[in-house]
Amino acid sequence: MPKLLFFLLYLALVVYALVDVIQAEEEDLGGIQKGFWIVAIVFLPLAGSIAWLVVSNTARRRRRSSGQQVTGFPAGQPAPARYERRTRSWEQDAAPLAPEDDPEFIWLMEQARRKREREAREGAGRTEDTAPTDAPTDADADGRQRGEGHVEG
Repeated sequence: MPKLLFFLLYLALVVYALVDVIQAEEEDLGGIQKGFWIVAIVFLPLAGSIAWLVVSNTARRRRRSSGQQVTGFPAGQPAPARYERRTRSWEQDAAPLAPEDDPEFIWLMEQARRKREREAREGAGRTEDTAPTDAPTDADADGRQRGEGHVEG
């Protein structure tokens, strides 16, 4: 019977230490990560459990004396989650406020201006009286007869 009682106390100590490690805050860990504490308690149950109880109690006592809030078992209310503000795809690149600020708009306007100028130059060079450029004119015929415009190569 005493062996069974000793075993139950031993098991209760290990279970209590594991649950306490899992629910502990960062300040209670003594600078060691939770995973290492859990491994220590599982593989070295008696030594790991006692080491955890000593380290966590001293950390909690130190926090209590410094005036920081100490949460007990069960843990107090968790702090509200804080997330970064999401930006949607159309919000990432801010749209220009005015057409003059938009480089694409300025480029399109420049292309349209160049096209109008080109059409105006071509329109000024043609008149309704002249024949299309494909048909030979009298000046072309005279030039050919005189040998002008002919390049031998």
